[in-house]
Amino acid sequence: MSDFHAPRRTTPRPPLGPLALTALALWLAPWLSGCRANPASADSSGRHAITQVIDAYLDAYRRNDPDAIAGLYSGDAVLLPPGHALVRGRDDIRTYWRRGMEAGFAMDTLRIESAGGSGYVVGRYYVPPDEDDDAETGKFVIALRRDPDGVWRITADIWNADTGDSDEPEARGDSAAKV
Repeated sequence: MSDFHAPRRTTPRPPLGPLALTALALWLAPWLSGCRANPASADSSGRHAITQVIDAYLDAYRRNDPDAIAGLYSGDAVLLPPGHALVRGRDDIRTYWRRGMEAGFAMDTLRIESAGGSGYVVGRYYVPPDEDDDAETGKFVIALRRDPDGVWRITADIWNADTGDSDEPEARGDSAAKV
């Protein structure tokens, strides 16, 4: 065993200056924050990506381009049109949209939510009248996910026309049922 002992400091250590404290805080920041990404920014980037998909959807619809609109759906997506059987998969969705799309179609997005790799859009739509049909308004929900390649794709798409019945919650003023 050695008899060597380090000399004890008899004067107190000088306080850390502002520059040293700032450097220490910056050095410790990644460990103190748990090295996690900011969830708000992740959700914000997801909402931005979803908005881009919805914009592309509307553009493809207005151009009556079934190939472009089908390309926005995942391979295992489902389409749930009113009064029609469930449509499964991108190829069958493309076939469905080849039947044609309504001229003058408009969408109004009410809500976009995103968390992790999934999200959804809630909104309203409008189709103007033509020589065969009256104008149509309705609501929609589109569910999306970020696929392993990083691209956001539609996984489910459902819409329903408004009926104009007075017993709908919105017509009664039931705010709890409103979107």
